[in-house]
Amino acid sequence: MTPRLPSTQCLRGLEAAARLQSFTAAARELNLTQGAISRQIRELEELLGVELFRRSTRQIEMTPAGADYVSAIRPLLQKLAAATSDVKRRRSDQTLTISVLPTLASMWLMPRLNGFLQSHQGFDLRVMSSIEPAQNLEKAGAVALRVGTLPGQKHKARHPRISLQMVANWDGIDVDPLFPDTLVPVCARALIKGAVPTSASEIARYPLIHTSTRIDAWGDWLSAQGVQMGRRSELIFGHFFMALEAARRTLGIALVPSILLQDLQRDGDLLILPSAQIPSAGFYYLLTHENNRGDPAIGCFRTWIHHEASTIPDSPNLELALSHQE
Repeated sequence: MTPRLPSTQCLRGLEAAARLQSFTAAARELNLTQGAISRQIRELEELLGVELFRRSTRQIEMTPAGADYVSAIRPLLQKLAAATSDVKRRRSDQTLTISVLPTLASMWLMPRLNGFLQSHQGFDLRVMSSIEPAQNLEKAGAVALRVGTLPGQKHKARHPRISLQMVANWDGIDVDPLFPDTLVPVCARALIKGAVPTSASEIARYPLIHTSTRIDAWGDWLSAQGVQMGRRSELIFGHFFMALEAARRTLGIALVPSILLQDLQRDGDLLILPSAQIPSAGFYYLLTHENNRGDPAIGCFRTWIHHEASTIPDSPNLELALSHQE
C-alpha cells in the first residue's frame, strides 16, 4: 500500500519555519497567516507521528527528528522548484505572440495562418493587431509585422510616404524584409459602370477614399504621375479594411497596398484598376529582438513567413480581376 505523502504546501511551511526559526516569519515569507503555518506543522506531525518543533511561549525549537526531516526534504523541494521553472520556461518558449497591422492580419495573415498551425501544433499562438510602434520584442516568442522605412533609409520623392512608426527604439532589433509596399487603386465594379479608368487623371475624377494611417497616399500617388488632386470633399477611414468596404459600397476609389489584394480575384464586387502601381517609401518587415535569436517559436515562424512571402507575385493579377467585369 502506497504511504500517504504530505502536501508540498505543508513541506514548504516546514522548511521556511525551520530556516527562519519562526512561524510568524515563515507566514510572512509565504504570504500566509501564522495560524496557517501552525496548522501545516501539526498536520505533518500527525502524519509522521513525531514532534517536529518544541514550542514555548516566545520561541520554537526544532527537535532532532524535525531537523533530520528538513535536511532530507530541502533538496527535494529545491529540485521540484527547479523542475517546475524549467518546464514553465520551455512552455513559454513555445508561445508565439504576433503583433500585426489590423488589415494585414485579417486579409493576408489569417487566411494563411492555418498552414503554420498545422505544421507547428505544439505552439500557443497569440495574434494582436496594432498600428502603434511594436513593443516588448525582447520577450520570449514576440514578433511584429510592420510597414515603414528603416532608420537612415532614403527614398525617392515620388514614392508615397508612410507616417507609421515601426518601433520606438531600434536598439537590438533584427529586421527581416518580407515584401514591398505597392499601392494600387481599387473600386466597386458598379461605380465605374463599365468605363474602366486607366490613367491617374481619369481616376482623379472619381471620389477618392482616404485611409488615416496613410493620409498622404493619394496626393503622393497622383503627384508621382503628374496629377494634382486639388481641393475636394474628403472621405477618410481609419484602416484599409474600412476603406475597402467603403469602396465595395461604391463610395469612391480606395488606394491600398497590393499585398492586401492577393485574394481579390475571388471578390465579385471589387476591381483592381489597371493603372500605375507605385511602390511606397516603405517595405513590410518581420521585426524581432536579438535576445530571441535562438527562440524556437520565432525560428519556425521566420522560416514559414519567408516561404509565404516568396510565393507572392510581383503584382496583383490585374488581367484576372478585369476579366470578371466582362
